[in-house]
Amino acid sequence: MRRLRQSGLIVLFGAAGLASTRAQWGAATPVKTGPKLSPPQAFPPPGDFPTTESVTLLPPEPGVSVHYTFDGSLPTETSPTYNPLDVLFVTGFYEGEKGVQAHYTIRAVAIADGHQDSDPATFQYTISRRDRDSYVVEELRTGVRMIRDSDNDKMFLVVGAKRCVLIDTGMGHGRLKEQVKKFTKGRPLDVLLTHNHPDHIGQVNEFLADTRAYIADADRPGAVRYLKHLGVPDALLAQNLLPLRDGDRFDLGDRVLTVYATPGHTPGSVVILDEKTGDLFTGDSFGSNSPTIPDALWLQWTQTPLDEYLAVVKRARFETRGRVKAILTGHNDHPLLGDAYLDHLEGALQQLMDQGDDCLVPSYRPAGLQQVVIGNRMTDPNWVAINVNKQKYLPAPVNKIAGLVFLNADEGPLDQVFSPSTHDYSMTIRPGVDTLHLTAIATSSRYGALTVNGTRAKSGEPLAIPLEGSPGTLAIAVTSHDGTQHATYFLTLTRG
Repeated sequence: MRRLRQSGLIVLFGAAGLASTRAQWGAATPVKTGPKLSPPQAFPPPGDFPTTESVTLLPPEPGVSVHYTFDGSLPTETSPTYNPLDVLFVTGFYEGEKGVQAHYTIRAVAIADGHQDSDPATFQYTISRRDRDSYVVEELRTGVRMIRDSDNDKMFLVVGAKRCVLIDTGMGHGRLKEQVKKFTKGRPLDVLLTHNHPDHIGQVNEFLADTRAYIADADRPGAVRYLKHLGVPDALLAQNLLPLRDGDRFDLGDRVLTVYATPGHTPGSVVILDEKTGDLFTGDSFGSNSPTIPDALWLQWTQTPLDEYLAVVKRARFETRGRVKAILTGHNDHPLLGDAYLDHLEGALQQLMDQGDDCLVPSYRPAGLQQVVIGNRMTDPNWVAINVNKQKYLPAPVNKIAGLVFLNADEGPLDQVFSPSTHDYSMTIRPGVDTLHLTAIATSSRYGALTVNGTRAKSGEPLAIPLEGSPGTLAIAVTSHDGTQHATYFLTLTRG
């Protein structure tokens, strides 16, 4: 080996040529060999967005780490390593009531042992906040308009032949009532509120002077507190903030909107079905699964085990019976596909009942929580994520769950809405019925046994029960997977 020294530059040559170079004092940089990695990618792709978003950096293949910078400088292996359990937020800003533009440049490189580093990838994002008093109105279909406020909260105006309904009022700072009047054609207006969170009731105060607004009783106290803070007098709240109840129907002339109670996100949450179009307006009860924030169904506050919410979903699906074509949520930019999304939602809840903690993964938002996920948010627009209250979401350890989430007979309605925690029901059978077709669904698909008056039944399949003389009472018994826990539901039958 020959050594050449020139002005502090040391170059070592061997039989194979250049071995190492020391251009400055310090350790030499090894020359990497092997195949060259492809650059990382980013989700969502670079672009212009109206509100705060998040960026996920994607390695070109498994086992490859991604190093990135947020200041536009060239990333190296000493730059921060991207954690795939995190997202990088690109934030929107206001200056007072004015929205401002914020520009972000993220650069990333893929690095792995045995490979040459990838070329650096550059991702540029712009967040263009709208002014707080601005709105964007989009006609989704004839008679249905989506209204977005400056924070991209969604409201929906349904215009009928005789009346109109505004579903939710967002949280903007503008003149929402003036915007709505542009499209109501002078027809009377009602306001329906899916629940009481400020981003859904934030501007209902504009309407209460001469418009009736409706909210479920369980959510009314929270709404009243918020609206009194905005200066709405008690007398006006008593006069024009009215109860919204399960089964309420709003006839708009050429279409009817039907209300279904869906407690879960809040105790008084509802969804609203347009019987004409199959649009289901859900607020935050179902949906709100924006893939880029990324968002989730927020059930982390509920103190009620989620078998109750699974029963709510099953009942809503039974009541609507495949009529839901599209789901319009409070936070999705585009409608979701009815059955595809609801299948995922029901499947995610069933996973919780069957697998418990084994199916939980860390939540992106808020960080520190746990959630269940079905579907890929980057490829499936109908994906589902549900944040859970880790201490409260199960009714019992998964092997010891004994309960039902659905009970129904074709020959008559139950005397009350079914709930897993209520075990006594009655039913008036229609005249002339000699056979009852009873369907019971066990909370856990891993249940040990299900019987009706001692006759073995199968979860989710109708059981034909002959009725002779006075029908009496049916005992529906379910046993846990490990056989140690039992629950019995009673259905008392009378003839009409």
